[in-house]
Amino acid sequence: MIRPEQSGSFFKKGLANLRGHVEFGDALVFFYALVFIREYLWIINNNFIGWILSVPLAAVCLYLYVSTKQFPGERFGAGFWLLVGLPLLLIYLLRAAFPDHSFDVLAYHLLNAERTLRGTLFGPGDFFPTAFAFNPIADTLTGISRSFLGYRLGTVINLLALVWAAQVADKILRPFVSRAWQRAACVLLIVLSETLLFEISTYMVDLLTLPLMLEATLLTLRFDEAKNRGTNFVHVALLLGASVAFKLTNLAVALPIFVVCAYQMVIAPRRFSAKEFARTTVLGAFGFLAPQLPFSFYIFRVTGNPIFPVANVFFKTPYWPTHGGWDYRWGPQNFWETIVWPIMIWFKPERHSELALYSGRLSLGFIVAFIGLVCAWKNSRARTLCFILISTAWLWSATNTGYSRYGLYQEMLAGVIVVAVASILSGRILWSGFSWRQGLASLLFVVLAIQSCLGISYVLQKEWGSRPTILDDPGRYGREAKFIFRDRHLKPFLSDEQRGLFNRVSVWLETCPKSTGFEALINPHAPIIAVRQPEYFVTRESWRQFIRAVDTLDTQGTYSLCLNADVAQAKQVISERGLEVAALTPVEIPFFSPWDRIGMMLIQVRRPLEAEARSQFESGWMKGAFPAADYREEILAIDPPSTMRPGEKVDIRFKVKNLGNAIWPAVGTKDFRYQINMGDRWLGFGTRLEDNRAAMTADLPPGGETEMKLTVNAPLKPGDYTLEIDMVHEGVNWFSEKGARPLHLNVHVAP
Repeated sequence: MIRPEQSGSFFKKGLANLRGHVEFGDALVFFYALVFIREYLWIINNNFIGWILSVPLAAVCLYLYVSTKQFPGERFGAGFWLLVGLPLLLIYLLRAAFPDHSFDVLAYHLLNAERTLRGTLFGPGDFFPTAFAFNPIADTLTGISRSFLGYRLGTVINLLALVWAAQVADKILRPFVSRAWQRAACVLLIVLSETLLFEISTYMVDLLTLPLMLEATLLTLRFDEAKNRGTNFVHVALLLGASVAFKLTNLAVALPIFVVCAYQMVIAPRRFSAKEFARTTVLGAFGFLAPQLPFSFYIFRVTGNPIFPVANVFFKTPYWPTHGGWDYRWGPQNFWETIVWPIMIWFKPERHSELALYSGRLSLGFIVAFIGLVCAWKNSRARTLCFILISTAWLWSATNTGYSRYGLYQEMLAGVIVVAVASILSGRILWSGFSWRQGLASLLFVVLAIQSCLGISYVLQKEWGSRPTILDDPGRYGREAKFIFRDRHLKPFLSDEQRGLFNRVSVWLETCPKSTGFEALINPHAPIIAVRQPEYFVTRESWRQFIRAVDTLDTQGTYSLCLNADVAQAKQVISERGLEVAALTPVEIPFFSPWDRIGMMLIQVRRPLEAEARSQFESGWMKGAFPAADYREEILAIDPPSTMRPGEKVDIRFKVKNLGNAIWPAVGTKDFRYQINMGDRWLGFGTRLEDNRAAMTADLPPGGETEMKLTVNAPLKPGDYTLEIDMVHEGVNWFSEKGARPLHLNVHVAP
């Protein structure tokens, strides 16, 4: 039994241990823990209670995290804050007074923030309000920052995250560069990469995960120094799990680091016992999955896919197609490009990102990593860093990304490796003699410095929101800066007439990109129904849910808001979904500023008034596809011909069986769309010739069989062909496109 004096002593010891381990980045860890716990508490319907409970639970998580650190906190002197912190602050302030209205921010980041600050991502009456239903954890985090500081300074959390990442880079470099001021200068060169700085004052996710992955890297490098290596590994897993929860593409970083950890636990000299390895692996798996589980469960309940919309070919949710994928404008396009992509981006910046500017930091680091494996092999820390950079860079390329914003970790680690390898080659930073090693080290530092200068020049030219800098327009910057701390909400910037206009809105229809950000800021409580996003209208089930959502609309209060340039597109998608435009009202929205006015159109939308149009809307679900599992067929030919003459017509009888779980309709619309027919295609000589159709006489239920007759027309060119017999969902897809196995008949067309 613990006596009171023992309990007090234990508490004092815990506080002393806590003070010895607290660092700058732990303030951010609290907020990271807060938003993860809030997702766990989405099960509580009362939003106020959910946040009230989240705060103390986050404090407990922070205490457990800090008190179980295996290494004492490290301090950073004046050199770091003057050489690194101050320049980053100045770069942040370049555009901070101008409100960020970059594409992704207005398309879904603001919506995600507004929704998750008030509850769950999807609200009552919604039909997929966000273009991509990714984990909104980063947007919740920036939403908290915006709630306290206002819209302009809400992005300061990116600055803090980058400073934290710079501190971790400083700690990684301490064995290579001993002098604090010289090390701070090296860290400054590392962070002055345009890819990092393009995001410093924007509402994007990528910088927020950077310190987490770098901290995991540092703990991996110091694995054998930890008093309790098992606890250290759990910290690594927790940091990487949080990074993956923020952004799934961070798996490209997590996997190589886990490989290094596994080597250290199993193969390295201080290997774990079997029992210790098993216990550590289980705890590490829990730490890795814990940040990801709440949203995975949530989105699985909504869509049937725990990582929606990724990997839908496996989960087959009806709310996203099983085909499609990455935007192939970016990244490598074949195997060999994937291998050399980390170097190729230096010469192909237009395929690295939309900004099409790149000084080549990752390319340089990638090359130096191979040099390091040869010249610095005996240094285990440098060797591990080189392995991690090479492997993560290849994974970043191979996973169909190779995109700038998804490689910020590799970008920063590349700078660290250049400094580390150059320091090893020279033996020290300041040289008294000279050799080829020192010459190469000098060259690496010179190139790093040149890249940093290029990076700054690129940052002055562009960023994701296309905003000017204080240097471009100091007068306007000063006017905009007056609204700092006064821009927590958009409504105060609207006129009384505009507020009255928007008060009529009870439902938003999302018809164009860059619209939901405005809708969420103007009226965050109104449900949003997706109309534009074509992926949500692929299947029948998705269409039906859309129609049910629209049927509950307030006819007088349904509106869409779009940029003036997108009005034609908005009208088109409204028509494609079977709805009608009732009225159009032009508006100019002052985006947190009386001088930053954005021309938009408020479109009132209604359900069709005429009976025929109403009927077409209600039967719009017929345009959708079945789930892939229902496109299953069994086709048998009865006495098919093996030889035909060029152009000959032959009637062939077939037996067809429905192996799916949906009824195959024999009748569709008046223009013969959306029914299921039989079709044939001739395959041969590198071509696929579509030939004819045969209709069913009645709907075919699951498990049902029917006999059909199809007239086939032989090709005009003699030769050996394969006659492919397949069912086709007219206007939607062929069954074989969904994984079904069509019937193939070998036919010789003889002259």
